Amino acid sequence: MSLRNKISNWGTDPVRFKSWCSYLKTVEQEPKNKIELAKDFATKKFEEIGVGNHFLEVYEILKTSFNINDEEILVSALLHDTLEDTNTTSEEIENIFGENVAAMVQEVSHPKNYNAEQKKEYYEKIKNISDGGKMIKLADFASHLKKFIGAFTGENNLPKFTYNEYCVFIRSFLESCDDSYAKAYVSELNDTLDSYILGKK
Repeated sequence: MSLRNKISNWGTDPVRFKSWCSYLKTVEQEPKNKIELAKDFATKKFEEIGVGNHFLEVYEILKTSFNINDEEILVSALLHDTLEDTNTTSEEIENIFGENVAAMVQEVSHPKNYNAEQKKEYYEKIKNISDGGKMIKLADFASHLKKFIGAFTGENNLPKFTYNEYCVFIRSFLESCDDSYAKAYVSELNDTLDSYILGKK
């Protein structure tokens, strides 16, 4: 079954259907590998809601800093925030990118607008996800940590963290990860942010 036929089952919203038919027409006319397809997919999804996202940075961290070449991990990284922040469904991801990618994106995603209790449950959940999923979270955390550190070093104008709950959650997650350069890299960033928050830097 073609992607065009599959998408007809995704909903009856004519605006959404027309938008995705146009998108798939472009895909069918210009065949792309899954990496480029995922970049286009995520870009379109975030453009639809008018929100920026760091998915390209997470992808670059995985590829250049962590030397990850597994296509499914890289594709999942590009899509890692689409379930949380856009109207994307797991079915859409599975239909276009396959069951393994859909499962990996699902396992790294937290509930939309999650509350404090759900946040705790999420950080417990990710301690038991796949190795590929953990690698995506390591890159995700690295991207966020660098941004939050930048608030203290003057590299951006974001508000400075005044409490270290985020660092505590990450430290607990790191304990569930096998030793690797990626784990050490995130651990160092996490310690740096923690030190800024606690006034040790």
